[in-house]
Amino acid sequence: MQPGLKQLFLRTNGLISIKPKIRITDNYTLSLVYSPGVGYICQVIQKNPDLLYDLTITGNSVALLSDGSRSQIKKPSWMIPNLEAISALYKAFYDIDAYPVILDKEIMNGADDYLLIIDNLSTTYKTIVLVDIEEKLTQELLQKLENAKIDCTVVISNTHSLVEQLKDAALIKSALDSRSILKPSLIEQIRLKLKGIDFSQLPNFLTATLSSAYAVSLNDIHRNGLFHHTVKNITPSQFISKLNDLYLYGEIAYYNRWTPKQFLQNNDINQNSLELHKRYNGVITIALKFNPRSLEDLYRIYELSYRNNDILEIQKLFEADPKKIREVTLKKNYAAIVTNGTAILGLGNIGPAAGSPVMEGKSVLFNALGGIDLMPICFKERDPHKLVQLIRYIAPIFSAINLEDLRAPDCFPIEEEAIHSIHIPLMHDDQHGTAVVSLAALINYLKLTKKNVKDLKLVINGAGAAGVAICKLLHGHGVEDILICDTEGIIYEGRPKNMNSFKNDLAKFTNKNKIAGKLEEAVKGRDLFVGVSSAGALTQDMVRNMNKDPFILALANPLPEIMPDDAIQAGAFIVATGRSDFNNQVNNSLAFPGIFRGAIDTKAKEINLQMKIAAAYAIANSIKESELSPTRILPGALTAEIPANVARAVAIAAMESGVAQVKVDPEEVFDNTRKLIMEGSIPTL
Repeated sequence: MQPGLKQLFLRTNGLISIKPKIRITDNYTLSLVYSPGVGYICQVIQKNPDLLYDLTITGNSVALLSDGSRSQIKKPSWMIPNLEAISALYKAFYDIDAYPVILDKEIMNGADDYLLIIDNLSTTYKTIVLVDIEEKLTQELLQKLENAKIDCTVVISNTHSLVEQLKDAALIKSALDSRSILKPSLIEQIRLKLKGIDFSQLPNFLTATLSSAYAVSLNDIHRNGLFHHTVKNITPSQFISKLNDLYLYGEIAYYNRWTPKQFLQNNDINQNSLELHKRYNGVITIALKFNPRSLEDLYRIYELSYRNNDILEIQKLFEADPKKIREVTLKKNYAAIVTNGTAILGLGNIGPAAGSPVMEGKSVLFNALGGIDLMPICFKERDPHKLVQLIRYIAPIFSAINLEDLRAPDCFPIEEEAIHSIHIPLMHDDQHGTAVVSLAALINYLKLTKKNVKDLKLVINGAGAAGVAICKLLHGHGVEDILICDTEGIIYEGRPKNMNSFKNDLAKFTNKNKIAGKLEEAVKGRDLFVGVSSAGALTQDMVRNMNKDPFILALANPLPEIMPDDAIQAGAFIVATGRSDFNNQVNNSLAFPGIFRGAIDTKAKEINLQMKIAAAYAIANSIKESELSPTRILPGALTAEIPANVARAVAIAAMESGVAQVKVDPEEVFDNTRKLIMEGSIPTL
């Protein structure tokens, strides 16, 4: 007897996961998918937005949205198994990457809020599929979408029929491959023509019938002149040939082939990163967690997900024990990375589309180092309060949310409001990831110099997101004498220029002597310099005026405030930067995978100060004191045991500080993290 749907979900923790398309094996491959190489990809897309289709997941990905309103379920999140089944169907038959999102209909105000979500998601997802939306709202949305200026195709797929879902999948694949934006009226015209195609032999003659359906939709798109200008010379028959290659050879058929000129011998990180992103059209993909042996297997999984007895069995499981939804669906490991593109790397406000490669690169790191499935979400919204509203709308399916590349000072109220609104682990990594790794470096600096933390004199250059977080975390750990500088100079209480509420808060516990002046004055007699500012901000003369054995953390990217050799020549004892090609890299990837893993596994309500300090000590203590040196104060970013050590420490801190909602065995957290990193999954049965 074949296992039912409940048994399958229990065994696999859901049907799908998010996986990297490439392996991160060393610092060089890391630099191609993340800093510094990914910054070049962002600039390329900023100059030519059409390349978003070629260099990111946009060309083959959809957002799969549901609020469950048509299914009459008690909670929208109970729709997760259905969305996973549809995502698995799209992946298996068409290699479409469909990322599930549950909308919180209880806090949304009708069709306009749905349009707002759709418009904001359209940056990355040029095709959006709405599933099981109640009829009245569906009709209202269709009317509004016909006239709305939204840069994506929206397909409302309320059918529970496998045949109809596969027809919609053919239509969706056509829109993706032709890079078309289809209005609802044209979608309905194509659907009418697809009715004449014989799907009665499913799944035995699937390739032939789906190719026919695909051709119908492509021809209609072609006839209406909706092909994107970058693919206008490609015919439907060429697309169908590519589709048949997919059935024969798998998704590798869709990757571009290497040429002899790719991966240049001079190790040009920018060019090699560009070639990598071109080859794979983005660096993440949806993967199936189960192994179908035939089309009949896939047919059966989808049918089970909408057959009353089977789906009701799962829903009864959720009703009896709400915690089961995390244990038996992708929700257990499913998180989101959210940006609005206002502070991408060191490039500034380049917009959400150009920032997409960073979100994908971060997704690779979350998975490779924490076993976490991370969905990239690039919202257009700039208003902090409205951005939090959007996060609240999409939150029900996720176990954690990572905020990324949000400009200061907007990032501070966004994070604070979101933390108090959604009650799942949420962290702005640009602030706290950098701060945690900086604290780890400081802990080991103190071990080497035998200095006392309370005697340290610290200067921070940069009062943006990272600077403020570093200031607060180091102060919370015992550093009392702190000066922090912005473009106006040293911040002090009552300074008349360039102040805001966040700088006023900093002034209350820093610079107690109200020292005024520029950075040159601030560095005098200081033990520690932390730069989160701009290239060249720190000079050799400034380093010479610091205290004995100063520690320089020059974290500006891609060029630091001072180059390591120059700082050492001027008397620096230790220099750390944000770059992988220098010693002592302050890399956020040392912190965030383990922090989120520990927070998710304990179902923490938030990520608090105690958890961050615990993470810093776990990173610092990964190097034995006998092995510490000025050139090795931090472990390598890809050191295998770091995420597991951090996850264990964070889990303990979450339980001890009272924010954990479940009690766990810290050693099991450690072991499971290692298994996720090494094996990719942890079967529950």
